[in-house]
Amino acid sequence: MLPKYHIVFGAIVTVAIYFIFPITILQSAIIFLTSFLIDVDHYLYYIFVKKDFSSKNAVKWFTEKRNIWMTLNYEQRKYYKYTPIIFHGIEFWFIIIILAQIYNIFYFILAGIAIHMLLDYIEFIFITKTPLYPKTSQIMVLLKNKRKKVFNPLHSS
Repeated sequence: MLPKYHIVFGAIVTVAIYFIFPITILQSAIIFLTSFLIDVDHYLYYIFVKKDFSSKNAVKWFTEKRNIWMTLNYEQRKYYKYTPIIFHGIEFWFIIIILAQIYNIFYFILAGIAIHMLLDYIEFIFITKTPLYPKTSQIMVLLKNKRKKVFNPLHSS
């Protein structure tokens, strides 16, 4: 899902949580920020693949790829690798859950992640009609990517 939707939805849900539960403004801010900053893993992937630190170029690259990806149907998409995005899998969530047992602040990070992932799942189920494993387990992504082609419609861009 595009960052602007994560920001808007994250803000709405965070405000609701703030008024429903006895949490502080700082805790609310952590939930809100996590609800969209989890997508920094996309930027890290861009840096790894492109060896470029420009966030502007990363946004342009991902936007162009996404626009082309959205024109493909499921049958066409299943031949291509999914992008491994490390903060979007249960492997990362387990680390956050373990840290939450030690530091309560990680419960608020986990809440932000849950908000973010809910939107991603909605997009995958209803909009892109994509299997959920790319947003559930990065180990599964790596295993299922083994015999697939890299989706690179932009060539050397």
